[in-house]
Amino acid sequence: MGQTDLRPKGTPVDTLNADGTWDRLGSIALLLHQAANQVWSDADRATADSPLHDLGLGVYLAHCQASALLPDDYVLPDDYVLPDDYVLPDVDEDAELEERTPLQLLTEAEELTRPLPLHRPDLVHGSQLVLDLCDLIREARGLGY
Repeated sequence: MGQTDLRPKGTPVDTLNADGTWDRLGSIALLLHQAANQVWSDADRATADSPLHDLGLGVYLAHCQASALLPDDYVLPDDYVLPDDYVLPDVDEDAELEERTPLQLLTEAEELTRPLPLHRPDLVHGSQLVLDLCDLIREARGLGY
């Protein structure tokens, strides 16, 4: 019997990078990092038993989830950059990240997850990130953000 050559043929294409998936995930990670910092800043001014501490931890863990989905060699950009096809709902596009509320940042992060190809093996854990973001948005709304 002859052996079948199983090596890929042609030029390899990184389809996830070609459609901007890594940049989208990088933007999500930056949004979540900023949201966590803002929530914890608010929690520092609140009482020790404030639910803001829990929310801050949840947002930080979501940031870690998004970062873990990125390839090891991916470098997060210094600035938040929206994908070309994304339109911000009810948010001033020129507003700096620091001027947005944690709820706005969480909502933007969740909306950026919508076109992600979560069926791909590299992003199979992305579904949990989406669910966690929806839970965090609900919790932030419940806390009056």
